[in-house]
Formats: sequence, C-alpha cells, structure tokens
Amino acid sequence: MPPPASTLTRLENGTLEIRLTLPWPEIQSALEKEVLAAIKTARLPGFRPGSAPRHLVEPRLDRARLLSQAVQKLLPQIYSRAVTDHQLKPALLPHLHIDSGNVGQDWQITATTCEAPIVNLNLPTKPPKTIKQLNGFLDYLRQKTALKIPDLLVEEEANHRLSSLAENLTRLGLTPESYLATKKMRPEDLKSELIRQSRTDLETEFILSHIQTRAKLQDRKATLDFLQNLL
Repeated sequence: MPPPASTLTRLENGTLEIRLTLPWPEIQSALEKEVLAAIKTARLPGFRPGSAPRHLVEPRLDRARLLSQAVQKLLPQIYSRAVTDHQLKPALLPHLHIDSGNVGQDWQITATTCEAPIVNLNLPTKPPKTIKQLNGFLDYLRQKTALKIPDLLVEEEANHRLSSLAENLTRLGLTPESYLATKKMRPEDLKSELIRQSRTDLETEFILSHIQTRAKLQDRKATLDFLQNLL
C-alpha cells in the first residue's frame, strides 16, 4: 500500500505541520520536462541553438539544479492538494523543510503553517460601566475572547515590525545599537516587546474583523465607530 500523500499534525501553539510525500515517479516526470526544456535552449559548437542531440547535451547539464527546479514546481501542487485533503485555510505561506530527498526514492517534506484563530464572541452590547474609553473596551474584549493567536503569526508580525524598524533607522542614519542604547534595551528585550505588541494587535484585529463581519459593517473605521457608540 502506498504511503499517504500527506499527514497533518496540530501543535498546541497553533502550528500546523503537514508532512508531504513527493512520489519519485512524479519528481522524475517533472525532471524530464526540465531536461527537455534545457535541451531546447542548449548551445553547443557546430549546432544551432536547441538543435544539438540529447546525448551530447545531457552530460553538460546541471542535473542537480534541474532536479531542484522540478521539485520547486511540484511542491505547490502537492501542498495545495494536502490543504484541500485536510480542509485547511492557511493564514501564512508555508515554511518548507526537506526531511529526505534521495534520488530514486519518494521525497519527504514538512510544510509548516497555521490557520487564523477562531473568534468566539457575541456582538457586544454595552461594556462595563467602568470602561469609558475605546482602548479600554478593546482590552475588555480581548480578555473576554481569550484568543489563541498561533505563534507563527505572532513571529511573522514581530519580524515584519523589526524589519520596518531597521529600515526606518537606516533612513534616519541611526544604528540598531544606538537606538537600543537610547531605549535602554537589549536586543532580546526589543524582540520580546515586539512579540508582545504583535500578539496584542493581532488579537485586536481578529476581534474587529469578527465584529465587522457579524455586524455587516463596511470597514475597520466603521467597526471602531460602532464600538465607540456603545460607550
């Protein structure tokens, strides 16, 4: 019996690990297409471009590169098939890791991704009387909802913010070291703070998106206005 095309593991931190099997016959077929395409553009002395016979061209080809190209073209199809089979709705492009990739054997690849969290929240009516500001209302909704944001989403957002910060510092002629010195922070402190901010902001955005959909509001601003009017 052939191995399953893919298996799914759900981790506690919200990560999805999809183990993909790329059958060697499919890889071989894709590789053959790459070889034929390379032969059609090959240039050898004494022959017009693309007219040299295969037995002269093939030994000169970078077969490892062609194999890599073949696998790269196959992967989206195999991954898409797995997503459909497991009825997933990935929120991120997958991180891919080749677990085993030997010539003549099926390849094993792990795709790591996550889905958006499920928001369980009824449309708010009135916040507690002690809450007077919109930010306080949002804090209340986050606590009430207790969303579990997948770690991958948080890390992706934190890394994006870190990259944006680095670009802004470069434009200002500052170095990361000088910025950290003015903030009296270590690099790990900055990363921890960005992760904390990212998690909080993602929780807020998923809650706002949920309310916007449920209340059939036009956009984010309309959703914030809706909540403001409840205060």
